[in-house]
Amino acid sequence: MAKAYTHNPSPLFILWLGISLPLVLWDFSYVMLRPHSMPGGKYHLPWKPYAIYCEVDLVYGFQHYHEGNGFNPAQSAMNFVETMGYFYYLWLVRSGDGGDKSGEKGLFGVRKVGGSTAGKAVVVGLVCCTATFWKTVIYWLIEILGGYKNIGHNDFQTVFWFWIMTNGPWLVLPSYGIYKFGKEIVEALSGGGEANGVKVE
Repeated sequence: MAKAYTHNPSPLFILWLGISLPLVLWDFSYVMLRPHSMPGGKYHLPWKPYAIYCEVDLVYGFQHYHEGNGFNPAQSAMNFVETMGYFYYLWLVRSGDGGDKSGEKGLFGVRKVGGSTAGKAVVVGLVCCTATFWKTVIYWLIEILGGYKNIGHNDFQTVFWFWIMTNGPWLVLPSYGIYKFGKEIVEALSGGGEANGVKVE
């Protein structure tokens, strides 16, 4: 019997994308427009909060920029690639191709999708979440294993609120996405019936 897949997007994951994708594009544009986006630059106004953040995390500050440190632009380039992948996922789950187009739409107009569209959506979601998670792990490990050279000048309260709380969600929510998408794929491939969002018939 042929297998038919359906994927029902997680509302929490869709909400996360609605919040995170604009922030990532904002961050990407700050990095790529330096020095004009930095404090004192002619385009700094839309990035005024970075006047504080670049003092907390020196990766975003003047020293790293003038030294030509390539990590921040490289990370931002990867952020952009991941973001395009997430937008592709959203396009797939908004199109409703292969699913019930008459069905009720969820958050941001997404709906359950089926067939090859569902398969593409789940794979793209898993790949993007995995890339985001491990890139963020590397970002944290560079600080931990490098003696906190970029954030160690701050007190703990500053690091907690301005670095851990602002970067932590890019570990927690992609982990959730990896779990959800991975579970759906395993359940579908094992023929275990209806998984969490994926149905095999």
